[in-house]
Amino acid sequence: MPGAVEIRLDAWRQVVDERGLDLPADLLRSVVELFPARFEDEWRAGRQYGTPQALDDAFRAFDGRMGPDDEEALAEAFEAASYRLEVGAVEGGAATLAALSGAGLRVGLISDTSLAGGRHLRGYLEDHGLLDHIDHCSFSDEVGVYKPEAAIFHDCLAGLDIADPAGVVHVGDLRRTDVAGARNMGMTPVRFSGVVDDDDRSEGPEAHHVIDRLVDLPALLGVAGG
Repeated sequence: MPGAVEIRLDAWRQVVDERGLDLPADLLRSVVELFPARFEDEWRAGRQYGTPQALDDAFRAFDGRMGPDDEEALAEAFEAASYRLEVGAVEGGAATLAALSGAGLRVGLISDTSLAGGRHLRGYLEDHGLLDHIDHCSFSDEVGVYKPEAAIFHDCLAGLDIADPAGVVHVGDLRRTDVAGARNMGMTPVRFSGVVDDDDRSEGPEAHHVIDRLVDLPALLGVAGG
C-alpha cells in the first residue's frame, strides 16, 4: 500500500484535476514531501506541527495560484486522506491490553501525533480492536504539547483519575520522549523495543525494564493470563 506522502499527494492531485488548478506536479510533490522533515524538526524542538501547520506551509507555497474555496477543497482532501493511511497494530497488542484491562488496571494512551491527529488515530485503534481496552487517550495535537512535556502526562493521569504517578507504569519505545517523560513524572518506565529499538544512550535515559514483546508486559506487571 502507498505511504502517507503518496496517499496525500494522490488526494491533492484529484482536487487539482477536478478544479483545474495551476499547481504543477513538481510543486505539488515538493510541498507534500516537505511535511515529514518539517514535522521531525518541529517535533524535536517541541513545537506543534500537525495538519493546520502543514496546510499553512502548503498554502504559502501555493500563494496566488488559488482562491479560498480551492484551499478549503485541498484541506478537506488532506483530512480525508489521513483516514486512509496504513496503520498496523503491534503483534500481541490487543491481547495484552485485554489482559491488563481484564485484571482491573486502568489503561491510558499518550501519543505524539503528526499529520494524522487524535481524531484519525482513534479510528485506527478501533479498527484493530484496541480502543475498547483504553480508558483515556491523550494526543499531542489535542493537549498542545509533545512528550516529554509534563502536561501531556498530567492530562492522561487526570483522564484516568489517578492522583499519584508513582504507581503508574509507562510503556513506550523512545528514550528522549517516553522514557525521559515518564521518569520526570516519577512513573516506572518500560521501553518496548519490538518495533523501534531506541538503544542510543545519547537520546535520553534508559527505562527500568526493556521488553521486545508486548505479550511479556502482563507478567512483568504481575498480571495473570497475559
